[in-house]
Amino acid sequence: MKVIAMMTPKGGVGKTTTATTIAYVLGKEMGARVLLVDADPQGDASNTYGINNERGLTNLLENHITAGGRYSTRDVIRKTRYPNIDVVPADGYLTCTAFNLSNISGTEQIFRFKTAIEEVRKDYDYCICDCGRLLDTVVLNILVVADLVVSPIKAGGFEVSAVENLSMQIADIRVFNRNIEAKLLLNMARNTLAFRGMEAWVKEKSGLDYFDTKIKQSTVIEQAALKQMPLPEYDGKADVTVSYRKVVEEIIREGVR
Repeated sequence: MKVIAMMTPKGGVGKTTTATTIAYVLGKEMGARVLLVDADPQGDASNTYGINNERGLTNLLENHITAGGRYSTRDVIRKTRYPNIDVVPADGYLTCTAFNLSNISGTEQIFRFKTAIEEVRKDYDYCICDCGRLLDTVVLNILVVADLVVSPIKAGGFEVSAVENLSMQIADIRVFNRNIEAKLLLNMARNTLAFRGMEAWVKEKSGLDYFDTKIKQSTVIEQAALKQMPLPEYDGKADVTVSYRKVVEEIIREGVR
């Protein structure tokens, strides 16, 4: 099983849409076995797949049987209406989970997800994780087991510093996970001077790898979110959906398979 984490220090850049769409393309369209882990307290990835207000990841991290609790990993996994896509849901209590884990001494606090996920590693081909914006103990739990971090970014005044912070964070994580890689995904692409400048900076100065495919700005994304539907199900022929399929093809082609 390959673990792919969606992470960005900035809000409003399409992180959750990227996670839920990649999960859909891999699972529904390509037939891979996918576990979608909602690691964002907002729970939007869970909602997209019809699962609301459940403390799945909280129970996995705080009350797993390997930590003296009563839940196995399979206990917190929820089925969706798509046979190949399962979800570990989240809700707002995940913020408290991050605080509770931070009070545990030593490094055991950041390896709970890695320990728990071993139980189902052979059950899935991909684990797609939608991380929260803060680099808290919940997100650290994801990153220490991640093979690839996908970080959507858009043109904006603070994006450069956000990418620089991400680069430093990945370097720090390599102390615990030597194999982690990160790739930037240019999102909300427009034919503007600001976007072209951001694209040039990403390619020439960011120091991080990037996807060749860009995701264009589209109202279809907002419409799908309002319906709480995966983007490809809402409009499978939209240009933005086609672009996400190309992103998945890049992921597979470049070795995360």
